[in-house]
Amino acid sequence: MIDTGAEVDRRVAEAWARIEAGLGRVLPSSLRQLNAPAPAPAIDAVEAALALTLPPDFRASLRIHNGTDPGATLPSVEPTPVPLDNLCDTDQIIEMTRMWRDNYGPEPDWDDPQVWAYLVDRGMLCLNGPVRPIVGTPGAVVVGHMNGDVLWLLDGDPAPGGTPGQVVRVDVECASWDVLAPSWTLLLGRYAEDLALVSADPATSPLKIDPFVGPECEWGSTPSASWGTRPAWLRDVQARSPHT
Repeated sequence: MIDTGAEVDRRVAEAWARIEAGLGRVLPSSLRQLNAPAPAPAIDAVEAALALTLPPDFRASLRIHNGTDPGATLPSVEPTPVPLDNLCDTDQIIEMTRMWRDNYGPEPDWDDPQVWAYLVDRGMLCLNGPVRPIVGTPGAVVVGHMNGDVLWLLDGDPAPGGTPGQVVRVDVECASWDVLAPSWTLLLGRYAEDLALVSADPATSPLKIDPFVGPECEWGSTPSASWGTRPAWLRDVQARSPHT
């Protein structure tokens, strides 16, 4: 069954309501950073500028909160409501995605599942889920960042077994790629659940919060002790060194 537009809107609105309720319990001062809704023309402008169609649930999310705004000074005087410096607004989505694309350059010797398997086996690359570790891939949209180093992407070209529009956390410097959720709606739901755990029993929540800074950006990343394990879609691929 395919969700109608109204159903998508309802699910996203419910998820945001749960997030706001959770933040109200554990980080009430962060709520002021949630932006007002984006007007439809601004969302349409993102699609036109990037020559792509945003997932319906992400469009619905922008109609509730057009990203977050930490203010003119970083770090913000208030804690962030998300495990990033900020979620991008419509203008920042265009800017950050263009910067991402500027880093793209085909590398046949490296952009190969056999090479990725080799790097994962040696702990030089971490892949958690069905994601292709290609920096600058034009099928991705940047929707959030931490210091410009850790990014959240909507992945339009997932690896086998993935879902177009899945949310990926990328730490380029650490060579870590983690699929956070198969869709933006499910990402919001996962975050809402972990916020609820923080208020009920902080020790059981994978979300760690600094009361002065906000949620730690490591949320959703693979622990370093788990590196060296191939994701399912790479399991039977024969490894190849990029140097041979």
